[in-house]
Amino acid sequence: MNKKKIYQLGMEPQYAAHVILLWNEGEYPCDIRVRRAKTAGLIVVEVEELELANKIVNVTRCKVAIKEVEQSK
Repeated sequence: MNKKKIYQLGMEPQYAAHVILLWNEGEYPCDIRVRRAKTAGLIVVEVEELELANKIVNVTRCKVAIKEVEQSK
């Protein structure tokens, strides 16, 4: 089993909407996952690429958490 890193970016809904819009237009070439955070008023965008996570953080100044998940081959 390998471990894979997932970057969880917690942000306000207006920033999440902008990220989703850019992803839909092809600006971000990888898959993203979006979900509500446990904290009221925050959205979590999950990405697997460090470069993309850094790009989004630089623009939105959002908070980042790194989650490692087991990946079966």
